[in-house]
Amino acid sequence: MIYFIASLSSFLSGMGIGGGSSFIILTLLFELLNIDQARTYNLVLFISVGISIIFKNLKNYKIFNKKYFKSLFLIIVGCILGIILNKYINQEQIKKYFYFFMLIIGIYEIITSLINMKNENNSSKKGE
Repeated sequence: MIYFIASLSSFLSGMGIGGGSSFIILTLLFELLNIDQARTYNLVLFISVGISIIFKNLKNYKIFNKKYFKSLFLIIVGCILGIILNKYINQEQIKKYFYFFMLIIGIYEIITSLINMKNENNSSKKGE
């Protein structure tokens, strides 16, 4: 089961759809890993997919955009803050925060999907 979840998550990550989040959710849901193990394996998954995507984009010259380099500083700061906060928050709290975060993302995705569907229906009716 864990091999299927890891493969599915890697596939989703490669497409840019948030496979790491699905990996953590599924491994916790099926109680295959604890939260620390899930986060560790997710990091390994994220790094391996990230490296392969970087090489792909370097080959296609898509990575040399100034806004990416500007956002790199904020990404590094965010990672450092996350590492520091991780020392002060116990694992059960992190698990609850993660589930809450995923709930908010799910609600957001449902709402934006409904809005997009409504906009597509309106634009197709105007074209008739």
